[in-house]
Amino acid sequence: MSHWFHRNCLKATGPLDTKHLTPILTSQKANQIVNELKQKRAQLVSKMGDLLADPKATPVIDDYLTLIRGFVQSAEGGASPLQDLLKFRWTQSLGTREPEVQKCAIYEVANVCVNVGLWYMKRAAKVASTNNYVEADAKEVHTCLRTAAGVFEYVLEKVAPNLDGSQLEDWHDCSVPVLQAYKLECTAEAQEVTVARAIELKHKPDLISALAHETSKLFSDADVALRESNTEYVTKWRRYLQSKIKFYNAYARSFQGEYLLTQDKCGESIKTLQEAQKLYKEAQVLCKQYENASGNAVGEVRPAKHPFFQKLGPIIDLRLQKSERENGFIYYQKVPEDLPELELKATFGLVAPLPFEVPPVHAIFTEEAYKDFTIQQTPGPKITSQDKDDLPPAKETDIGGDTNGIKNDSGCSIQ
Repeated sequence: MSHWFHRNCLKATGPLDTKHLTPILTSQKANQIVNELKQKRAQLVSKMGDLLADPKATPVIDDYLTLIRGFVQSAEGGASPLQDLLKFRWTQSLGTREPEVQKCAIYEVANVCVNVGLWYMKRAAKVASTNNYVEADAKEVHTCLRTAAGVFEYVLEKVAPNLDGSQLEDWHDCSVPVLQAYKLECTAEAQEVTVARAIELKHKPDLISALAHETSKLFSDADVALRESNTEYVTKWRRYLQSKIKFYNAYARSFQGEYLLTQDKCGESIKTLQEAQKLYKEAQVLCKQYENASGNAVGEVRPAKHPFFQKLGPIIDLRLQKSERENGFIYYQKVPEDLPELELKATFGLVAPLPFEVPPVHAIFTEEAYKDFTIQQTPGPKITSQDKDDLPPAKETDIGGDTNGIKNDSGCSIQ
């Protein structure tokens, strides 16, 4: 296994209820729109849990989004008269099985997109969970994570502002803190792939140090986004982010220490590597806390046993021993009390989300098609107590992964 990624559960949803629309569907085209919407939605929901399928090669995502967008806005760009015609039920990736219910097509677009983003995240974890991990796999993991970051960025900036924020808790998937955390986590994880690549190709230690430091900062920003969510739902997720903060800071200090030795700054190298040891031990503590924390994570993982974590400790120890040995034989430099500053900005390798857009309104939504829905003849769907009944968890392919057999400096296998 090349990387370890924490993953929250997919969102579950109930089937689309359209019985109340029967009296207002006055034409064959109106019936066609509703039937196709139901069909494409059911296909999409059943496909999302299949991590063996590549979301990028799954046309039903766009097929459904282009149809539901016709319920959000008209082809001319104004608000669609069908916007409040259907009710949608969705659970939260962090929460219980009780769904949130809203009569709002914008709410549906937001939740579908969030689940697509989660699908890309899980696909990345699935591809990364094999020992037969080659360069093509690394590229797919990298692309999946950047795509997921772009999906969450799209929802955050273009969809969520149009939702009724009064109905959102700060741990709900469409809330600003959660969307921001998902976007930053995906960006950081994509940058993990970059760091691993740089290590395997033996790039300069100062570049790797800077990249690792930037990666740590991204995980830190994701953790900060969740800080105000005073709920146990985010505890496990935050422990994951915090362990990665410490881990990549330890990586940054380890490679900085190696670089300082090449610059004949042996005293500073020792100080830096001592800090790397301290950070690594703190990461191990957080990994243990992660194992015991409550949360809605998929699978039972012991990150402290993962090769990616286990490999770093001995590397730091060996580098520190070398610097101390060289200082005793050659340099005789005093170990400073203050830590050398880390490079604040990497020159190369920084990751950005890939742009994502929902496709335009389907061509079937003409002015005449909207008129075929005699909306004035129905009060719209009613939200009942039964709508709040627990939904079964979304079906997901096991991410799997074997943590044995990786024998290199990064814990990754990139060829």
